[in-house]
Amino acid sequence: MTRLLFTLLIALFSLNSNATENSYLNQLIAASHEQQLAQNAGWWSLLHYRKEVLGGYPLSEADDERFFFSAEGSRDAELELAATLSAFFTPLIGDLSEHPQCRFPARYYWLSQQLDIATERLPQPPCDEFNQWMETINPGSATLVFPAAYLNSPSSMFGHTLLRIDPADKRSETPLISYALNYAAAITGEENGFVFAYKGIFGGYPGSFALVPYYEKIKEYSDMENRNIWEYQLNLSGDEVRQLMRHTWEVSKIRFDYYFFDENCSYRLLTLLDVARPGLGLAEPFSATAIPADTVRAVEQKNLFSGINYRPSTTTTLNHRLNLLDESQQRQLLMLITDDTAHQQSEFLSLNESLRAKLLELAYDLQLYRIRASGLQRDPRASHAYQLLSQRSKLASSAEWPEVPIPGVRAEQGHLSSRIALSLGSREKQLFTALRYRPAYHDILDPAQGYGVGMQINFSDLNLRYYPEEQRVEIEEWKIINILSLSPRNDFFQPISWGIDLGFQRQRFNGQSVLPLQVTGEAGVSYRLGKQWLASTLAQLQFAAHHDFDEKIKAGVGPNLKLLYHSNQVHSLLLVQMMHFPQGDEYQTWQLNWQLNLPLPSEQQGLRFSAKREWQEGNAFNEFEIAWQWYF
Repeated sequence: MTRLLFTLLIALFSLNSNATENSYLNQLIAASHEQQLAQNAGWWSLLHYRKEVLGGYPLSEADDERFFFSAEGSRDAELELAATLSAFFTPLIGDLSEHPQCRFPARYYWLSQQLDIATERLPQPPCDEFNQWMETINPGSATLVFPAAYLNSPSSMFGHTLLRIDPADKRSETPLISYALNYAAAITGEENGFVFAYKGIFGGYPGSFALVPYYEKIKEYSDMENRNIWEYQLNLSGDEVRQLMRHTWEVSKIRFDYYFFDENCSYRLLTLLDVARPGLGLAEPFSATAIPADTVRAVEQKNLFSGINYRPSTTTTLNHRLNLLDESQQRQLLMLITDDTAHQQSEFLSLNESLRAKLLELAYDLQLYRIRASGLQRDPRASHAYQLLSQRSKLASSAEWPEVPIPGVRAEQGHLSSRIALSLGSREKQLFTALRYRPAYHDILDPAQGYGVGMQINFSDLNLRYYPEEQRVEIEEWKIINILSLSPRNDFFQPISWGIDLGFQRQRFNGQSVLPLQVTGEAGVSYRLGKQWLASTLAQLQFAAHHDFDEKIKAGVGPNLKLLYHSNQVHSLLLVQMMHFPQGDEYQTWQLNWQLNLPLPSEQQGLRFSAKREWQEGNAFNEFEIAWQWYF
């Protein structure tokens, strides 16, 4: 009888308690409705909503139903808000680490602030796992890190961005031991290049956040991939950085499809910053493409930078030191690298001790670079490197090198990555006008400041022409993806210059103008001729497909010679190219092409001149064009 009475009392208390909780929940929902929180930019950022397009419904970018409490949460912000508030009243049963307050601490914090929630009236799960995670990181400040694109590294492509989370204690004085917050495509196993490209473009990979020691990222980007790194200290408050990390916890196990060109590493970091400081609207303009340099520029325009630091890559540092040596010293250095008895020879021993120390250190660094680049676990040069280090240790003199100068133009301060061009020209004495549009990113004649000389990455570069006499509009070319890397060789570095081009290019065939789909690969070598000239020779292999071709697909091979001139104001390229097509009716094409790019005084504008002569099957064709270009 006593037990029955006790049970009834507990049930009555529970009913009363539930009624009280429901009453308070209804108050909170009513208050959120009155304040129109469901339409607040902060709430939309927490749900990763994108604004309506052409009158459609807003839609969350999260591709995981576990991210929502309401079945309509991915498209109805108000229902999701009410469902979230209700979930926070979930009784403390089962696995408490999965309690909604523990799984979504950023939402809980934001709603508590907006609605002034009396948290003592809600269940209070311990959230041990989340609290321990936050205690380990102890976030205090954040730095946006931008490893810029590297000329000869396909993996770097457009560059990359990540966040460095510095602790709120003395560890912040040593940034290398901070955590790096990185977002990347989760790729398991090895896949061929076409599958990799297809999945990357059309969202076949899930994206994932990862926290790793910052020094590991420095090693990866600066030492292994030879990418200069820019660090931008953000002026976020401690509360804002902690909210950013709370949201990182929320999305760390949620699937977001990864796209190379829009929902990529840089875009997803912008969405975190929008959560940290609601109302910034950083991610909103990047619905089509999110080029890392453009996103860094957007963060700067929101006045979020409080300091900038530059970390030159290993190759930048080595090249800087090589340039400080005269010809005789470079010869001595080369001997130290190639001859393990060079340190004993009289010519080397006649140098002063300080210079010998510098040469031995630099020789060791170059050997180490070559060993890393080889990828061999047991490189035979390792014993020679150890010998150089041993000889250096016997010299008391220090080997101090001047700091690598900071570039006058940062990676994000170059021209904007989208470009549109209007042109007037003549081909075979036929006048034409042309409209050209490229959403991204940079070609070899664009101003090189902030990008680097000899690199070219064009994506979806479309060239439309109109011939007024015939009232004819046609596609002249459409470069779906076009990459060219002309990296100069010298006695110390021997990179391969290479290029790949996939797209449609108009050409002559049997007297007709056709537009085949073609893919062209090229590889060769480049050398500097003075400071402003770069000469390259590459061998090309091309496959072109069109229904007018006898075999539908034809293959061509041939060499080309490129001579590039570059200065701060002028870029010019002379191209001589031959292509031999051995199939069917064997024939050859020759091309002589000269282009000149001049910047205009108005920012982000330029003029481009081109003159081209082609020979094919006994016929010659001339083409001239002048174009006005605008980068935006």
